[in-house]
Amino acid sequence: MVYIIDDVWMYIKTFLFHNIKTQGKHLKKNKNIECYNNSIKIFNSLLKEVSNPRIIFQSATKPFRTLKFIYEITYKNIRRLIIIYRPMTINDTSRKLKEEYCSFIQN
Repeated sequence: MVYIIDDVWMYIKTFLFHNIKTQGKHLKKNKNIECYNNSIKIFNSLLKEVSNPRIIFQSATKPFRTLKFIYEITYKNIRRLIIIYRPMTINDTSRKLKEEYCSFIQN
């Protein structure tokens, strides 16, 4: 069993359970907060899957393999790529990786 110092545990506990009083700032009717929420909604709508390739595997000859999940953001004439690196394990299947890839877009 691991013992965590009381002060650290109190801080960790704030993230385990949702407390509307401390974590509900995004619900306030403040001009800056509403502007931030709107920009987050726009950003999420711009994030989409890149056409090809989406998931890139590192060489099988290397002892430690990683994956790259690639997402594309396009807005007007601006195109940016978001690349997320993830270590590859033996249990990874193509279906599981595809679901994980899509879950990043939904979140």
